[in-house]
Amino acid sequence: MPADFDEPVFDEDFVRGAAFTEPSARERARPPSRRARRSARRAERLRDRPARPPRGRRFRDPSHRMAVAQLAGGILVLLAISVALWLWNSPSGEMEAPARVEIVTPTVPVTPEQPEPEPAPEQPPTSELVPPRV
Repeated sequence: MPADFDEPVFDEDFVRGAAFTEPSARERARPPSRRARRSARRAERLRDRPARPPRGRRFRDPSHRMAVAQLAGGILVLLAISVALWLWNSPSGEMEAPARVEIVTPTVPVTPEQPEPEPAPEQPPTSELVPPRV
């Protein structure tokens, strides 16, 4: 419910309870605590220090050795993955053919029978050269 314009928004009790109290003269005369001095020094150092890039491993430029090591590591990982897939896809020992196959040869050589060729019909010699029909 909106307040009327002639009524005050905050009553006096609310204003009295919410009033900001400043430190007394005794509190102001006391030196700051060790914790307050430390935080003030830290803030002053941060303010006075020139801007520079942050330290740490992730902000440095990678060196040549690090690049070579990363490349070698990547190659080893790919090699390990390919060997694992090769072993996984190979058939198991139960399904494999025997490692050594013996070839049995007969003691007496057997020659196959060859049919005799049929004699070709004789043709009369011709004096004209005619190309053969294919």
